[in-house]
Amino acid sequence: MSRLTALAALLLAASLSAQTPPARPAPSADSAAVDSTAPSAPASASPRARLDSAALAPRGPFPPLDPSLAGVVWNAPADAEAAVADLVAMRRAGVRAVRTELIEETAVLDAASRLGIALWQDLPIEGLPALFLRARTDEAAQLLAEALDRSRPYSAARHFGLAQSSDTSDPRARPYFEALTELAHDRGAEGTQTYYVSRFPVDDRSARTVDLVLLDARDGDPVALLRRWRTEHDTPVGLASMGTGVRPGQPGGWRTLGTEAAQARTLENAFTDLLGLSEPPAAAFVYRWRDTDADRVERDQRAEVTGTRFGLLGPGDEPRPALDVASGFWTGRQRVFAFDAGSEARQERRASPLLLIGWGLVLGLGVFYAGAPRLGSLAPRYFGRRDLYREAVQRGFDLSAFETSGLALALTLAAGVVGTSVLRALARTDALVAATSSWTLDGQARLTSLLGQPLLLVGVLALAYAAWLLLNLIWLNVITGRRRLRPAQALSLAVWCRWGWFPLMILSLLLGSIDPQLATVLAPTVLGVGLLIEVVAGYKMMWDLQAVTHAPPARAILLGFGLPFLLAVAGLVALGITSRDEIGFLWHLATRA
Repeated sequence: MSRLTALAALLLAASLSAQTPPARPAPSADSAAVDSTAPSAPASASPRARLDSAALAPRGPFPPLDPSLAGVVWNAPADAEAAVADLVAMRRAGVRAVRTELIEETAVLDAASRLGIALWQDLPIEGLPALFLRARTDEAAQLLAEALDRSRPYSAARHFGLAQSSDTSDPRARPYFEALTELAHDRGAEGTQTYYVSRFPVDDRSARTVDLVLLDARDGDPVALLRRWRTEHDTPVGLASMGTGVRPGQPGGWRTLGTEAAQARTLENAFTDLLGLSEPPAAAFVYRWRDTDADRVERDQRAEVTGTRFGLLGPGDEPRPALDVASGFWTGRQRVFAFDAGSEARQERRASPLLLIGWGLVLGLGVFYAGAPRLGSLAPRYFGRRDLYREAVQRGFDLSAFETSGLALALTLAAGVVGTSVLRALARTDALVAATSSWTLDGQARLTSLLGQPLLLVGVLALAYAAWLLLNLIWLNVITGRRRLRPAQALSLAVWCRWGWFPLMILSLLLGSIDPQLATVLAPTVLGVGLLIEVVAGYKMMWDLQAVTHAPPARAILLGFGLPFLLAVAGLVALGITSRDEIGFLWHLATRA
């Protein structure tokens, strides 16, 4: 504790030396109220060593925002000294509340109380279906009880988030929240409140089980979101996160999405709109204090998946213009800001890596087709004269193992692009977190890491699809019996019937450029079309096989196609039964969020 006190003294001395007023201003009523409830400074600490919130964040010419609206989302560093330094820096910027994970270091709780920064602590419960929530009630209750006991002496720690972005549209989630809210009220210090972060502004069915609900307003209109909630619910509501992201290196002014100026202007407009409300939100948190640490394991990294950064502090803790805007409103120092508008007509538009991969594959396939004469002669037969195609495969006419292998490679890459597009589309909302809610945190983090590297993910999924093609080649030879197919014959039968993946790949590339909610709905549709392509391809492959090898139709169709089809149906039914809760949550996100 002495090291932390010394650190606080140094930080405070630096902040005071930067300000040279003729006399120290009297503390405001607001700060006096904070100091009266905070633990007193140790007797050994000098007055200058106290964490004085009024000295750290002097008022400006405008009234500062209500403390409940001067919030920011913050991931506390593992090191207590670094966490206290963050709190001091945030208080100097005017922050009065932070939404963060459970804080275990009592030194950090003490520093927040002295600084007058309210801690809104989230339990590590996120993206779960209703029944999954109920199954974790005992675990969550133990975590909450420990947090309540630890936080009791510290006035800053009075708000506890019971879950984030879980299925609160399902009434079966209510017992979980009711049990934890009762525990918080019975065991917590006076004034303890509970909340959760909801993705369902209209269809939420658990709001009355907590003291207030927070909504995620990132990349959206926070005022419109609040109004949607208030038309259906009377539970107090706040903003769990608001703001828009930055694409590092994006040039242009505030008219160009993804620029730092656009982030700052969006935040300015949001604060201005909030000030105009007759009934302000119960809380408001800017997302976020600094960019996500690449080494930090988190479930909610959907913004980072698409290369977007939300931090008020960028790489190397370099402040972005949005920090000046937020600090200006928080402290009352400034409410009108000027930013370069830039030119929409001349802004630089950069395609996403996945888009480049997809269209590069289309271009490469066209060049390869133009330089592959045997492939070029076989295509008209497949699509125009199927009997001639079968004869060519049967007799080996115009078959090239090299050219067919090239087509197979393009097919696997196309399937990889489709899968990557779908996963990244789901990752733009809470859908992917919901679909993987039964995974471990490390498992979800590994998937998130892959999603942030589209080229690598395309390669991984392409290898998986290549293994599926290899399994089809083996199955073709099993069905033919003693009469083995040459590699070029088997590969032609397995590849040509799956041409539908190429147009599907082009359609899937649109998922990255449409509204995230619409993409969440369309992504499963794309997967369904891919499954349909495989079913039709399996039937056509076996029908062509019996014509090429004169295999009995009963063996080719009933056994070759029917058996895998029945196994696939059984697998899907089993998956639907075992994952019905996750599927239900995904459906709710698609239709209710």
